[in-house]
Amino acid sequence: MKKPSFFQSAIAALALLGTCAANGQEKQPLLDGMEAMQAGFAAVESKFGRGDANVNGPDFDQTTTEWRMVIERGEAATYHRFLVTIDESSGVVCVREAPAPDCVARGDATVALKAARDKLQALAEAALNPPPDLQGVMVAVIRHQMASGGYLASNRMPLYVSLKSPKDDTMIDLSPESIQSLGDTGLQLMPGSAWKAPPNGTHVGATMNMGVGTPTRRPDGDYDITFGFLCGSLCASGHKAVLRHDASGWRVISSVMESIS
Repeated sequence: MKKPSFFQSAIAALALLGTCAANGQEKQPLLDGMEAMQAGFAAVESKFGRGDANVNGPDFDQTTTEWRMVIERGEAATYHRFLVTIDESSGVVCVREAPAPDCVARGDATVALKAARDKLQALAEAALNPPPDLQGVMVAVIRHQMASGGYLASNRMPLYVSLKSPKDDTMIDLSPESIQSLGDTGLQLMPGSAWKAPPNGTHVGATMNMGVGTPTRRPDGDYDITFGFLCGSLCASGHKAVLRHDASGWRVISSVMESIS
């Protein structure tokens, strides 16, 4: 499945790994761009089956609280152009085959929207009760991803690392002390704020950015996090993990890759 907008979506996901901050009276989305794309593709595929596709967007309309994207599939006689909307108020996903005005397929984003609301609540709680040792979170995730099968085990370019602050929209850089503690990994590590994104159109750059989301506490006492890597339009991935904190510090309990390009 082709995703020409993945580069921009991945940058946005790495910047905040969640929804953007409120700005005046503007209505901000619950879903992020990647979640919107996943809901859009799912609705199209529920009617027309799986297949390679190009996507233009997604874009969020703050007035209507709708995500909009154009998904194109096939060539010549098999070409289809779908306009997909996701209404965050109702959760309805509507697939229209341009220029027809009616939905030719529908989907349901209510589960994803509930998860997004739960995440916002968990982030609000994290702001009031910040997780301990955020540097330790980054160190634990880096070490876990260096293990056999981890993303960094086969992608060892210079790595710039930061974590989303639980208190505001700033990013916390990997500290010199943390970098020193990871010296045995052989990775060339730098603070995330020093990273320069490669020019648009770069498939694989020479350096990589790693953005880690704010850890949010689970009912069982462990923590959920999201994190991602980006070095170009064909060099990006998104991950989720469960971490545990105890007297010995942070350790990764489980991790899964959710997307890759």
